[in-house]
Amino acid sequence: MHKTTYQAPRFEGIWPVLVTPFTESLQIDVAAYRQIVSWHMNFALGGLYANCLSSEMYSLSEKERLQLVEITVQTVRGQVPVAATGNFGENVSEHIDFCKRVAGAGADVVMLTVPPFISDDETLGHYFMEIANQTEMKLGIYECPQPRAYHLGLPLVKRLAESGRFFAYKETSCDINKIKQVIEITRQSPLALLQANVPHLLEATQAGADGSMNIVANWLPDLAVEVRERGIMGDPSAKHLNATLCAMELAQRSIHPFGVKYLMSKRGLPIKPKTRYKRKLSQEEGRCLDIIAQLWFNADGSLKVLSQMKTEVN
Repeated sequence: MHKTTYQAPRFEGIWPVLVTPFTESLQIDVAAYRQIVSWHMNFALGGLYANCLSSEMYSLSEKERLQLVEITVQTVRGQVPVAATGNFGENVSEHIDFCKRVAGAGADVVMLTVPPFISDDETLGHYFMEIANQTEMKLGIYECPQPRAYHLGLPLVKRLAESGRFFAYKETSCDINKIKQVIEITRQSPLALLQANVPHLLEATQAGADGSMNIVANWLPDLAVEVRERGIMGDPSAKHLNATLCAMELAQRSIHPFGVKYLMSKRGLPIKPKTRYKRKLSQEEGRCLDIIAQLWFNADGSLKVLSQMKTEVN
């Protein structure tokens, strides 16, 4: 088990930032979503993040956002914690109201993005603390890259960590030096660093990061978990698995989220590359994913790299 100075239970491990399956008419495919969440319960995950950017949260209605949270909570049945974005609306009052509704839907931690009407850390700190002071649920911070990228300064991270009201930090700087500083800042607080950048997963883990909320865990939860666990143990094989994970992750980057959905289908999950975004998966991109899927996956959808390692051990 990964240890930190803070003694109370804190969030850790690999958290997929869940995608949303859609029907041909682009409605949420509830049955498919339940199966996907259930599939994730086969792996030693730290938690699940529903209603996030990968879920296409900005294209969902309030009802649909809450629906994803409720289905996720109902399906996991307390086996792992569930995170969900909460601060939607036109002003702080509406943000607080929807955060309460997300908590009411069962989310264990309500994540806060940086609102578009805030552009400096001082104002942002007041905003986060206003929500913290007017709610009781566990809160988290989500450096969502859209509609713009905004990375919190270290003094603000320290302030939020010391407040005792924030419990998860989806950090997206892709700056390992900053990640290491955040690890030290949050070590004696309840704020868990769940950095998002897969290329830094192994190094951040070995430096003491609590875990990772990332996209690749949608279709490679087993490999992401293996990298983290072997990294914690100091297993030399973690380096090879991490390199494999990074190489596979590149396949999804330029065509997210439909690329992820297509690759999930190659693992046997009931999901199609349907999205509410205008861009679609091209025939060429699909063909490329077909070819590399044959390289990576066994016929039953399991990962060849992990199967080979098990064979070598036996």
